[in-house]
Amino acid sequence: MASHPATAPLTGRSDDVNAGACTPGDLLAYGDSADLHHIAIYLGAGESAEARQSGPHLMVSHVRLRGDCFGAVRVNTGAVSGHVFQTWGTGVWTKTAPSVGATRVYSFPDATSIRGECQKHAETVTADGYTNDAWAYLPGYKARMNNIYIQGPARLDGVPTCT
Repeated sequence: MASHPATAPLTGRSDDVNAGACTPGDLLAYGDSADLHHIAIYLGAGESAEARQSGPHLMVSHVRLRGDCFGAVRVNTGAVSGHVFQTWGTGVWTKTAPSVGATRVYSFPDATSIRGECQKHAETVTADGYTNDAWAYLPGYKARMNNIYIQGPARLDGVPTCT
């Protein structure tokens, strides 16, 4: 998948980790830099959800911040934006810019749900008897795709023009 900043490290040393710095959803890593052996999800109020070994059921327990707690990471996917559409085709590439010659970002192996944030006229693409010069920006992939590969009209309904 496309590379984008999805996490923000809270700390990298166990003596820096404190429950006051954690928010629900943060991931707590246990072990060391050579062997992270366990991940827990911080729930808030000093509690975490974890399965301490392979096989046991998920359990809620008090957060262990000393000992082998290596650090914490906050998952930050950003705001979800854009209208939902479906792609068609297989092996369709998203691009860094609205051009066939632009650098490839991600290939959809099959029909995929995507979000189109905005669209603009750019390089014309012809495929399977259709021609289109509109390209949509897909914020989830930080990339562009010609609208010819998105199910719907040539210009996507409800999607504004990119500025």
